[in-house]
Amino acid sequence: MKKIIYSFLLAPLMFLSNSCELANDLDDFQPLLSLDASKTIVDERSAESVLAGVYVGLYGTEQNQGALAYTLPDFLSGYIAQTTAFDDPINVDFATMASHNINTNNPFITTAYQSLYNVINRANWFIEGMEKITDTDFDNPERYEEFLAEAKIIRALGHYYLLRSYGQFYDVTSTYGIAVRTTPAKSDEAFPRNTVAETYTAIISDLDAGIANAPDNRSKQYANKTFAKGLKAKILLYQGQYTEAAMLAKEVIDSSPSDFSLTPAYFDIFGDLTSTEVYESSEVLFGTTPAGDSNNAFNTPVRLIGGFPLNLTSKLQDQASSSVTIGGQTITIDGTQRASALTAEVFFPGSGVFGVTKYGGFPTVEMIRHMRMAEVYLIYAEADARANSTVTPEALAALNAIRARAGATIGGDGFVEYPASITLDEFLTAVRLEKAVELFSEGGQSWFDLVRYAFVDGGFNAGFKVEDEVAVATNPDKFIFPIPFASIQVSNGNVEQNPGY
Repeated sequence: MKKIIYSFLLAPLMFLSNSCELANDLDDFQPLLSLDASKTIVDERSAESVLAGVYVGLYGTEQNQGALAYTLPDFLSGYIAQTTAFDDPINVDFATMASHNINTNNPFITTAYQSLYNVINRANWFIEGMEKITDTDFDNPERYEEFLAEAKIIRALGHYYLLRSYGQFYDVTSTYGIAVRTTPAKSDEAFPRNTVAETYTAIISDLDAGIANAPDNRSKQYANKTFAKGLKAKILLYQGQYTEAAMLAKEVIDSSPSDFSLTPAYFDIFGDLTSTEVYESSEVLFGTTPAGDSNNAFNTPVRLIGGFPLNLTSKLQDQASSSVTIGGQTITIDGTQRASALTAEVFFPGSGVFGVTKYGGFPTVEMIRHMRMAEVYLIYAEADARANSTVTPEALAALNAIRARAGATIGGDGFVEYPASITLDEFLTAVRLEKAVELFSEGGQSWFDLVRYAFVDGGFNAGFKVEDEVAVATNPDKFIFPIPFASIQVSNGNVEQNPGY
């Protein structure tokens, strides 16, 4: 096990220089990445080692830092709660998230914020260092642009995760975006927030660079062209650019290499969680693994949703077992195919503590799946229907492809495919619910869909409301997390807090 020492700024808005030691398998790479990356990156070998440090920042280290921003949204949708079986003061902070009464000093909100800016800052140092050399310094010159593209995709992902949690991502006219950083932090200077539109522009610019120059697939643990396309399709959907989102999602579905496709059997996506084969599933567009020893529970960033100190509520199973009537046909949302089969009591039978077996137990090989092909199908279904203001045969086929893969049959009542008689409103609701069940515990997609749907439907004031699904979610200001108090405090007025906090 080789070690790389990194000195970095925890967040470019307000935190002073900090350092930590991260371990990762990197063959015999052993350089020092300091704040002056231009002196560290001198050739292909050193560039690859420093780029590995960018990935290390993304998947996190001890205390599950890398997973916090990925898992916290499930509190807001009510799928995760604190573990009542344990009397632990930290559960108070978890409970405030579930109740939508979040303190700006909440340590988990702060840690997630810091961790994501750390990822962005690592990417920025790498990009600046690469700009000091040229492809002639590489043994394989084509890798120069590929390395840069990978770093830009990671930077885009960091900005996206920040925007959806700490900015009004649903409103492209809002001034409450995030502070976009495209240069490394070299002081504790605080920068004002960009607008939502400016944030999206920066994200798409980086993704376009990834689409143009990233590798096709050197491993699902590295950023690639297909993931950049999929993430861009999601960003276009969030922006309300439905025609463009549908076109790009369709391109991903139809034209990606063969190693990017729906896995025929749903359970095979997660594979043998004691084998590294889980990293190479065709379903995964991009996934990251824990730093260090994956068999060490304290180094597994997804352990938060594996049963301690959190557990799943009954909401998902209740929602999955419910049914709707469409054109006189009764349709069960899930029929326990996914929601129940991939959850289980942890610790011991009768404990009342339920975890997500998508992430295994002890020992295990973990993976955070930043995007799967199933989500691209559902992005296409929603975007195409919204773009055409009707349920096209293509949109219906995309939705039913996900249903069929999970075991749904054609016709009749029960766990069946959706019929052609489905209305637009029924279809959009079906897409939202399908995504909630298909991707539960994989990034909190259900929460962001609730917010988007409510905003598009009536601007939070009419039509479908978030509180229709989450009773405590009555204040739109609390649909996003606050900017951490520390950031506001040291910014000397340069960083504006979100409304309502």
